[in-house]
Amino acid sequence: MLIFILLATMFTANDLKQKCVGTETHEQFYCLGYLAGFDGGTAYAALLEAISSVGLDRAAGSAVASQSYQRVTGCSSDGVTIGQVKLIFLKYVEDHPEQLHLPAAFIVSESLIAAFPCRH
Repeated sequence: MLIFILLATMFTANDLKQKCVGTETHEQFYCLGYLAGFDGGTAYAALLEAISSVGLDRAAGSAVASQSYQRVTGCSSDGVTIGQVKLIFLKYVEDHPEQLHLPAAFIVSESLIAAFPCRH
């Protein structure tokens, strides 16, 4: 029962898409706020991972945090604005409508990784 409730209340890529293409100001604020929160949350999680794995060694921590962040957002995305992230997300879901039922955070991540692939 709990799994059904969680799935029924999950914020999907389609939910985010509807906000991002909405014409009302509050919808645009919601969309951009979600994307900014995704970025901030991802950066914070990367920092926590770095601290837990290498402690407070600044140089090593920076490298670990950068790698962790790039696993979720792709590479070379520095300087990309939230408005650009919105366009990247919308293009991705337009090209992959079969993924609209998936969690929004997962699809935002997938869209960024597709737009900014890491070349190792």
